[in-house]
Amino acid sequence: MTGRTNYTPEAQQQLNELDDWITKAASAEIARRFVSAILDHIDGILVFPHAGQARDDVRPGMRTTSVKKRTLVAYEVDESSGELVVNVLGVFHGGQDWEAALGDNQGGPEAAR
Repeated sequence: MTGRTNYTPEAQQQLNELDDWITKAASAEIARRFVSAILDHIDGILVFPHAGQARDDVRPGMRTTSVKKRTLVAYEVDESSGELVVNVLGVFHGGQDWEAALGDNQGGPEAAR
């Protein structure tokens, strides 16, 4: 299925911060490969958008999927316009408290910082 992917500013910032962290801890090449793998995984969501775990208990309409065991991608699927749109809400790595960041009553992704 074709469609498009939107990233919230918070998700874009999280990807940039993850890239920076891996670059400092390892190398720019390792960071590039890791972040590319995450982006490829997110692109694959368009093929099976409802395959992720439904997490309505955290936020209505939200789904999650894991990348490389320790990275979680939170997203919403919107088909209301007749076009498939995957809205990436956040990219969390290494045990970050994504539920607090994305919970309905938490005030948005900034709350986990």
